[in-house]
Amino acid sequence: MQTQDISQLAAWLAETDIDFLELHGPDEQIEIHRDGSTNAAIAQPMPPEPIPAHRTAHTPVRATSVGVLLDRIPGHATPLWLPGSAVQAGSLLGLLQVGPLLLPVHAPCDGWPGEWQVPPGSTVGYGTTLLDIDTEPVADAI
Repeated sequence: MQTQDISQLAAWLAETDIDFLELHGPDEQIEIHRDGSTNAAIAQPMPPEPIPAHRTAHTPVRATSVGVLLDRIPGHATPLWLPGSAVQAGSLLGLLQVGPLLLPVHAPCDGWPGEWQVPPGSTVGYGTTLLDIDTEPVADAI
């Protein structure tokens, strides 16, 4: 986020009765505080996500919007995919429900989706990692 964008948000915040604004993106977190006539903006990078030891190569699937995560089409009993099954780039993995609007969550690459990192039915924020797609098969333990 640019400095002028933070300054504009701080100015807008000063015109309201809101004391604190926090924004999370995939790569940064911004906090803007309003304390009387003083506004402070703090920008800091988000820490990288740890890579699980059992995975060799994976691609995270992140929420492109806020919403309620759905693993199936409303009114259907069957999930859109089963953990461990292969998917192709562009496959529908889930939905983000924002009011009556349903936004698709697509696979960014070919691979094997892991378990949901956020339980379906949970509210998620923009940039939240929903699951990882293994781009190489995981060898079974001997």
